[in-house]
Amino acid sequence: MSGSAEIVTRFAEQHKLTVVEAAPQRRTIRLSGRSADIERAFKTRLEEFRHKGSIFYAPSRPIEVPENWAGMVEIVLGLHNFPHSRPRRRSSLCCSEPSSQLHDLARAYRFPPDLDATGQTIGLIEFGGGFYPDDIEAFCRRFHIKPPKITVAKIGSGDNQPADRRAIHHLLDALAGTISLAAGATESDSFLAAQCTAEVTMDIEVLAALAPAAHIVTYFAPGDEQGLYHAINHAVHDEHNKPDILSISWGMPEHAVTAAEVHALEGVLHEAAHLGISIFASSGDSGATNGSENGALSVNYPASSPQCLSCGGTSGKIVNGEIHEEVVWNATHFGIKGASGGGVSNRFRIPAWQQNAQVPAGPGDTPGRGVPDVAGLADPRYGCELLMADRTFASAGTSAVVVIWAALIARINQGLGRRCGHLHPYLYSLGKERRTGLHPVLKGNNGYYHAGEGWNACAGYGTPRGDALLESLRHMHRA
Repeated sequence: MSGSAEIVTRFAEQHKLTVVEAAPQRRTIRLSGRSADIERAFKTRLEEFRHKGSIFYAPSRPIEVPENWAGMVEIVLGLHNFPHSRPRRRSSLCCSEPSSQLHDLARAYRFPPDLDATGQTIGLIEFGGGFYPDDIEAFCRRFHIKPPKITVAKIGSGDNQPADRRAIHHLLDALAGTISLAAGATESDSFLAAQCTAEVTMDIEVLAALAPAAHIVTYFAPGDEQGLYHAINHAVHDEHNKPDILSISWGMPEHAVTAAEVHALEGVLHEAAHLGISIFASSGDSGATNGSENGALSVNYPASSPQCLSCGGTSGKIVNGEIHEEVVWNATHFGIKGASGGGVSNRFRIPAWQQNAQVPAGPGDTPGRGVPDVAGLADPRYGCELLMADRTFASAGTSAVVVIWAALIARINQGLGRRCGHLHPYLYSLGKERRTGLHPVLKGNNGYYHAGEGWNACAGYGTPRGDALLESLRHMHRA
């Protein structure tokens, strides 16, 4: 055990706390104990708070840590249980009749047809909900796909806990407009669990169709303060499954994440980049304001991390293997508004690979990392058919775009015979040179930013043309 771990372990013993897990490779130590002992250890007080009908606990004053922890302990997480990571697609989920199939989408985006992601492992970061294996099997039977290998990884209290089927039907009926919901019903535990289950099911079924030979690992973690950090950290250092790609369909506005949390998470994301793991994150479904209560411009985290390939959303009908008039997703469906998240980060400077992308000034007229990097079909009006609880629903939101890109890069990894890893420098070079691997999105807006030539804060450098992208990356890797 390292000296740092020994110091924390002695601290735990002195304050009657138990070391639940010591994981040096992940640089984490998990402690547990009675609330009174935790309060004394960190010189704070845990109190109950209420937010939108939910009751949670949190420190009533800032915690204090020993002086000898300076430069040794990055962050203390888990002293509140306020839901931290939420599904970012409530605005887009619908169960209207899907307009296309995922194999149509693969044709439209020119997925290399002779590749199936053999040898690739794709990790899904999930918070809440779950999936029914028989839903996945029914989906695969319907589209004549071999059911994928799925491994469930449980992190902390996270587990595969799909919502009750009645709750799922209630969600789908409500979003289709066939029933009306009582005030506050959308914040109920059952409704949120159904949303999370739809998210997880969509992630798996999209991958099953678009990367049929890939091994899918679902990392289930609690949606609290610790969840995102532990989920990504566990996945990056998973020596058993060794994911090549991570897909994150969840997130939160940048301003909702503390500087300490960002610092800790960025350390893990940097390690992922060094290990050659490609990470994809959703830019959000609420346009340029990202659902902020005061209407201020905001981007999603971890999509704004320079280590994550941020995925925005488009709209367009697939006809005969082509997406006609693909534009920025910004539409109202069944009275529900949805739009591609995108904008300029308040947390991160412009990365070197984005310096020449002409990212506009962000809020406060300050420069920052531009979001998103790429895009894909997100409009539920043109979504692809999925199955859940014996019901059909459509793929939707930038959450769907994340797994579309993850599936494509899994095929490309197979074709290259190596991991693409941190893709940004390559993609931005392709975008700047207007190579055919990326198709620009020239029309539309996300409520503030507008599409156009080159990079834009609605759809990045555009949507994929997979076969051309594979050839360009082959050429770049040889150069």
